[in-house]
This record gives sequence, C-alpha cells and structure tokens, in this order.
Amino acid sequence: MKGVVLRFKSRSGRLSLNSLKRPISSVKDFLSRYGTYTLFTALFFMGLAVGAACSRGVDSQLLGKLDFLFVTNMKARLSMSPFDIFLSCFASYFIFVFFIFLFAFSAWGFAAVPLLIIFKGFSVGLSSACLFSSYRMSGIGFYILVILPGTAMFLIALVRYSARALALSMRFAKMSVFGRDEAFLCTSVIKRFLKRSLFAFILSGACAVADMLLWVLFADKFHFY
Repeated sequence: MKGVVLRFKSRSGRLSLNSLKRPISSVKDFLSRYGTYTLFTALFFMGLAVGAACSRGVDSQLLGKLDFLFVTNMKARLSMSPFDIFLSCFASYFIFVFFIFLFAFSAWGFAAVPLLIIFKGFSVGLSSACLFSSYRMSGIGFYILVILPGTAMFLIALVRYSARALALSMRFAKMSVFGRDEAFLCTSVIKRFLKRSLFAFILSGACAVADMLLWVLFADKFHFY
C-alpha cells in the first residue's frame, strides 16, 4: 500500500511535514526558532532579580498602592470574597496583555514590549521578596502553593504572546522607517494576531480562575501574623 505524505505549500515549493519537526542541530538553529522566547524569559528573570533586590527599600505605602498589580497586602487579600480575588488577579494579568496588545500596533512597540516583560518580572520579584521577608516559611509555602502556579502559567502565555506582538510591531517599524506600503502588512497578519490576542485574554482569565481556586482551597491553611 502506498504511503501518504502530508505536504504544505511554501514560497520555495513543497515542505514536508517531517522537515517541520527536524531536530535542533546547533545553537544558531535554536536561536532562530526560540530566540525571542529565550530573550523575553531572560528579561523576565532579570526584572525578577531587580525586584527582589529592591524590596528592602520600598515602603509600605508604596506597596499598598501597587497591590492591584501584585500581591503585597496579604491581610487585605485574605478578607476578599472569591469573586473579588478573581477580579484582582485578572486585573493584574489583563493590564499587561492589554498594553502589549496596544504596543503591537505601534512602530515603537518593539522597544516597549521588552520593558513590559522586565516590569512584570520586577513586580513578581518585589511581591515575592516582600512576602518571604514578612511571613518567612508561611510566606514561602503560600507563594509556592497558591501564587506560583498561576504566575508560571501566565508567564508562558505572556512570553509567547509578546513574541507575536514584537513581530507585528517590527512590521509597523519597517513601514515607518523604510516607507513600505500597506500591502507589506497584509490583512491575514492582523487577523492572525487578533485571534492570538483573544486567546491571550482568555488565558489570562484561566490563570485568574486558577489563582482564585487555589486561594479558596489553601489560603486558610496558612497563618499570617
């Protein structure tokens, strides 16, 4: 019996399915596929390290004002209803996705998107360091069990979405600098990014739901004084 080989059309001709799954043969090959993801992940952890280092010099009033972006006031959060916890977590995720969405449609978004990734890492580092220093082992256990899963899920989604936003922003930058016409930015590219944006917002809601469930299930198992 003759085998059936799946093939896809490309600009250079036909592309076999097996070639899409070719193994990574070198560092250059890895960077060509995952270079943007690697860069954004590194920027996130750089921001995380800076946030953790700056936690000692931040006063309580500033932390209170930033509580809508990340967890800084445990006692206030523990008194919230499940729905309020969901809204708080979703808002902290939504604001980053929303600004990345806006920057994707600007010629200078390629510079702003990495800064947002750094700031997200900074917020995570600052909040986690404050939690650890204030509540010691209870804070560490609470962060690992309740906060970290949703944060890790959102980080993966954010890095992938930011890479798409960066690519779109670079197209707008090329249009502005080199004067390319609008055909360079075809409708299919915009539609594809809008679909990915919708998926990113849905994932933000899913991460907020996961946070809410973990808070409801495990928050009362920890004692904060």
